[in-house]
Amino acid sequence: SIGFRRWIVCGGALELNPDHVVPQSGTKIKGQDGGVKNLIKRRLQGDDKRKSSTQLNTAGLSVAGRYGSRESLSIPVSAAKSLDLSTDQTTVIRPVHSSILGEKYCFQVINSENNHCFGCSSAAERDRWIEDLRRAAHPNKDNCERTEYSLSLWVNEAKDLPPKKRYYCEVHLDGTLFARTSSRAVGKSVQRSSQAVDGGSGAAATGHGGGASGGCQLFWGEFFELDNLPPVNQITLHLFRDEDPKKKHHSKDDSIQHPLGSVALNLAEIKGRAYQEKWYPIVPYKPPGTSTTKDQVGPQASLRVKSKFKILKILPIERYKEFAEYITVNYVDMCSSLEPLLNVREKEELAGALVHVLQSIGKAKEFLIDLGSAEVQRLGENEALIFRENTLATKAIDEYMKLVGQKYLIDTLGDFIARLYSGGESCEVDPQKCSASDLPINQRHLKETCADVVKRITDMQDSFPAELNEIFSSWVSDCEDRGQTDIGHRLISASLFLRFLCPAILSPSLFGLTQAYPETNTLRTLTLTAKVIQNLANFTLFGEKEEYMFFMNEFLEQHWEPMRGFLQKVSDPDSEIAMARFDGYVDLPLRLAVLHNLLVDIIYVMKQDQIDNLHPLPSILNQITEFLGQEAQRIPVSSVHGTPKPTYLAPKDLPKYSPLQNSMQQLPIDSKSNQGKERQRKQVQRAFSVPNRPSRHQRQPVKRQTSKEELPTQCQDYNQDQDPCLEISSPSNAIKSKAPAAKVLWIKQNNSNEPYQQIRQELEETSTLDRHAQELGELRLGVEQVTERELEMAKRLEDFIVLTQEQNTQLQAEVQELRNLLAIREEHLASATFRLGVIEEEREEDERKLNVTVAAVERMNVLEEQFAGLLKDVHQLYAVNADGMRKTYINT
Repeated sequence: SIGFRRWIVCGGALELNPDHVVPQSGTKIKGQDGGVKNLIKRRLQGDDKRKSSTQLNTAGLSVAGRYGSRESLSIPVSAAKSLDLSTDQTTVIRPVHSSILGEKYCFQVINSENNHCFGCSSAAERDRWIEDLRRAAHPNKDNCERTEYSLSLWVNEAKDLPPKKRYYCEVHLDGTLFARTSSRAVGKSVQRSSQAVDGGSGAAATGHGGGASGGCQLFWGEFFELDNLPPVNQITLHLFRDEDPKKKHHSKDDSIQHPLGSVALNLAEIKGRAYQEKWYPIVPYKPPGTSTTKDQVGPQASLRVKSKFKILKILPIERYKEFAEYITVNYVDMCSSLEPLLNVREKEELAGALVHVLQSIGKAKEFLIDLGSAEVQRLGENEALIFRENTLATKAIDEYMKLVGQKYLIDTLGDFIARLYSGGESCEVDPQKCSASDLPINQRHLKETCADVVKRITDMQDSFPAELNEIFSSWVSDCEDRGQTDIGHRLISASLFLRFLCPAILSPSLFGLTQAYPETNTLRTLTLTAKVIQNLANFTLFGEKEEYMFFMNEFLEQHWEPMRGFLQKVSDPDSEIAMARFDGYVDLPLRLAVLHNLLVDIIYVMKQDQIDNLHPLPSILNQITEFLGQEAQRIPVSSVHGTPKPTYLAPKDLPKYSPLQNSMQQLPIDSKSNQGKERQRKQVQRAFSVPNRPSRHQRQPVKRQTSKEELPTQCQDYNQDQDPCLEISSPSNAIKSKAPAAKVLWIKQNNSNEPYQQIRQELEETSTLDRHAQELGELRLGVEQVTERELEMAKRLEDFIVLTQEQNTQLQAEVQELRNLLAIREEHLASATFRLGVIEEEREEDERKLNVTVAAVERMNVLEEQFAGLLKDVHQLYAVNADGMRKTYINT
C-alpha cells in the first residue's frame, strides 16, 4: 500500500485560529504563541533558525524553519480513511504551501477538535487524497452550489531597505499565515529576467516610488498559487528581517521578533481575471516600548507585487451538461473559430482551461492529437516553426505536459536542480565574463553538468507519462501517413524539449522544481545547460553567433545517438517500457465553471457579427449564466439565436430555439407561406344576380362587357345616376297630345315598328350577363378556397420539414454516438488483437522450446541406448577376458 507522512503536534497546535484578535498594528508578536511553543521547544531542541509570525500556531508547523518540531510517521493509507469527517460539518481540507512545512505536496485536515498534516509523494497524489477526503466529508459535493476562492501572487522585489541584511516576506490572509518567501540578502539594483519574475509578462511596473531606482534592491521573484481558500477579507504581506547566521545561537535579537513593516492589498483592486501589478509602500511597524529607528524601514521603502484574487461561483454539475457535451464534440471547431480573435494571454488561459476539462472528461489526448495534426497541416513545409509560435496548440501542449508530467519532471531534474541550488561549480565559459585561467575548468564543469542532465533524461523512462507516449506515437503515425516522417520527430522534440524540459531547466521555479529564484551564478549555469540540451534535441551544432560554445559541438555529436534512441522510445506505441500514468484528480465542475467564466469574458467584448459566428456557443453560455444571478455578465445574442426556449414549442418554431439547428442544411421555405401568416383574409364579394338598376328616369343603356373588364359596382352605378343623360325632344313633337315614354337605361331606344321584339332581345342579353357575372363570382370564391388550401398545405409542409430536421438531428447524434462506440470497440479490438498477437508469439516460442526439449529427450534416449550397448559390450569383453585368463591359469 501507498504510504505518506503525517505531522501531529500536541494539543492541536496546528489548528487554525480564525477567532484570534490581531493587534491594531495588524501583526502578531512571536513571543505570544503560548505554552505549546515552549512545550515543543523543550521536547525537540532543533536548529535555532528563523522564526515566524503565524496564526497557524506555526511553532509546530514549520519543519525546517524552527525548532524541528515535528514527528514524521510512515503510516498506511487506512489511517487517513479512518478519520471521521462526516460528523463535523466545519471540516476544512486544503493543501499546505511548501514554504510553511518545508515539505512539498502536503495537505491539511482541520476540524473543531484537532488538525492533521499529511505529506504525499507528488502533487497528483495529494490532489487525489484531498478529493477523496472531501467526498467523504461532503458526498454530494458535485450536486451542490459552492464558491471557490483563489489567490495568485507574485512577490517580485523590494527597495530602499536597510543594507547588509537578509529579509523574507510572509503572506497572511485574515491574519493567518499561508505562505512565505525565501530569505534573500539586499544587493544593488540589477536587471532580472522578466520571464522569471512574472511568468513572461515582462511589463515593468510603475507606481509608488517611481519604479525600482534608488536605494538598496532586494529581489525575490517568487510565485504563489493558493487555491481552496476560505472567504478572505484582508490580504497582508509582512516583511521580516532574518537572523544573522554568523551570530551565536545564544545571542538574542529582539528585532527579528517583529515585522519591519506591512503591505495591505486592496481586494477590490485585485479581483478579476487579470493581474494587477504596482509598487506598494511598506508601512513601518514600531514595536511597543521601543524608540530606536536603527532597523526600521525608511519612508520610501516599497514592495512590488503582482496579484489577482478570484471568486468563482460553481453550479451543480448538471447545469453544465449541455456545455460539456458541446465542448466534447466541437472543441476543434470552437478553437479554430476563436483562435484568430484571441491575444496571447487569452490563448494561454483558454488552452489551460480546455486541457483540464477534457482531461477530466477523457478527451484530452484526442484534443492534443488533433491540434498537433492541425499545426503540421497549417505550417506545411515550414517545419522550423513547429511549436515555436503562440498558438492554442502550443499553449495546450504546455499545460498538458505540466499536468501529467510533473512527477516525471521531478524524478528527472529534481535532484539536479537541488544540487545546483546548493552551490554548484561555476560553468561560465564566455571569455569576456571569466578569466583565462578559469576557462578550462569551467568548460569541464559545463560538460559534466550537461552529461549528467542527458543521462538523467535518457535513463529516466519508467516515470515517463504514458499519455505523452500515446500522443507522440499518434503524431509520428500521422506524419508518416503524410510522408513527413522527419516532421513527426521534430514535433516531438519541439514539444518535449522546447516547451517542457528546457524551460524547466531555465526557470525551475515556474515548474514546481523549487521555490526560490536562482542566484546569478546558478542562473548562468542553468541557461548554458538549457542551450546545450536544446541544441542536442534539435541535432544542431553551435554556430558563429556563440563562438565560445564551439567546444561543446563534440559533446553534441557524441550524444546524438542516445538522444535519437530516447525520442524513438518515447514515441514508440509498442514500447516495452512500463510508463507511468497520470493518477491525479481534476475537479470537473470547477474547471467547467472556470472555462465558462473565461469564455464569457472573451466573447462579451467581441463584435456582434463575430458573436453570431460562434453560434450556438453564446446561447449555451447564457443558459448557464441565468443561474448565476442578475449581476452576472451576459453575452449579447441576436434575437434569432438568443430567444429563450418557451415551455411549449410548436414543431414549426423549432429552428428559432434549437441551438444546433444551424449546423444542418436548411431546406428552402416558401416565402408566400410567411406572407400568408400576416395577410388578413379578404371578404369574398359575390356578384349580384340582378344589376342594381337605377330609377326609371335615370336608366342607362346596357353596355356589354368583356371578360377583362370589371363589372360596375353599386358605387359606380350610384355615381353615374347622379348625372343622367337626358334626351331632349324636337320642337315638332311638342304638339303631340301624349309625351313619349321615359328612356330605360338598359333598353336601347328604337322608333321602329317592333318595340317588343327589341325589348325581348335586350332582356335575354341582360339575363346572359347576369349568368356570366354569377359564374365569375363562383370562380372567385373557388380561387379563394384553393388559396386557403395552399396556405394550409404550406404550413403542413413547413411542419414536416421542421420535424424532418429534428429527426435528422437526433439521427446524427445517434450516428455520432454509434461512431464513438465503434471507435471504442475498435480500440478494444485492436488491443485484443495486439494481446492475441503477443499470446500467439509466446505460444510459438513455447512450441519452439517444446520441440527443442523433445529433440533433446530423443537424443538423450539414443545416447542412453548407445551407452547401454557399449556397457553390454564391455561386459562381454570382460567375460571373454575372464574366461581367457581362467583357461590360461588352468593350463599353467
